[in-house]
Amino acid sequence: MCPLTPAQRRLLDEWLGSWQLVEEMSWQLQDITVLRLHTAAGDVVAKASGTSHHIDREIRAYRQMTAPLAGRTPELLHADAAAQLLVASYLPGRLVEGSGQEKDPELFRQAGGLLARLHQPGQQNNGYDRAVLHKIGDFADRAASLVPAAQLAAVRRLAAAHRPAPRLLYATHGDYQPRNWLVHENRLAVIDYGRAGYRPWVSDLVRLEHGWFGHDSGLRGAFYAGYGRTPDEEPEAWLLDNLLQSLGTVVWAHDVGDAGFEAEGRRMVGRVLERWG
Repeated sequence: MCPLTPAQRRLLDEWLGSWQLVEEMSWQLQDITVLRLHTAAGDVVAKASGTSHHIDREIRAYRQMTAPLAGRTPELLHADAAAQLLVASYLPGRLVEGSGQEKDPELFRQAGGLLARLHQPGQQNNGYDRAVLHKIGDFADRAASLVPAAQLAAVRRLAAAHRPAPRLLYATHGDYQPRNWLVHENRLAVIDYGRAGYRPWVSDLVRLEHGWFGHDSGLRGAFYAGYGRTPDEEPEAWLLDNLLQSLGTVVWAHDVGDAGFEAEGRRMVGRVLERWG
């Protein structure tokens, strides 16, 4: 039985006609059901939730952000934000993460090029930095028992020293890394826009720098060759997003009970302070 509400099942029937479940692809830590369905017109992917704001973000991303990636990302076929349901085209391939190509420089070069296409500039925002500083302070409070006090004090000092400035915001993916890249016949595609939003372009590079580049200059060099610039060109925004995402990882992972990811968040905090503290 598919974990869908009666209203969501009725919408799928209306949109797709006859359909059959092929595979459940849900990530257990989120309140999101992800299903591969077979229809008379071919396979599609349905995403549904009862509570998650990720569906709203993904619908907005498909409608406002993903056109530059046409052919290299799913196409939105149907959506109902009130019902927390969307249907997108199914792309063949396998996730890069966990595959034999997860450290292939050519795929990282393609990933850099695709991200550059996605990163279309939007409007300048005068309040972005202040909002992020507020979030960092909130995360620091919530991480009081999760991160060493000396490190939290250092984070607060760095945040306090930051001088807010206007930021040009871009269409960003929000979780741009190999677990959201598909490869088929050595051609990369991008999936999952549940964390998409308008942010500084450097925000999409934090996870890659901490989780994939590390000491692997080959992957890093290939990615930025495809992307065309490095985050060092925006040092203030780069520091701010590193502080935000490292502490945010600790707090979020603790809240959902993911001990391994929580530990990675603490390592992220340590790396940020090694560089900037």
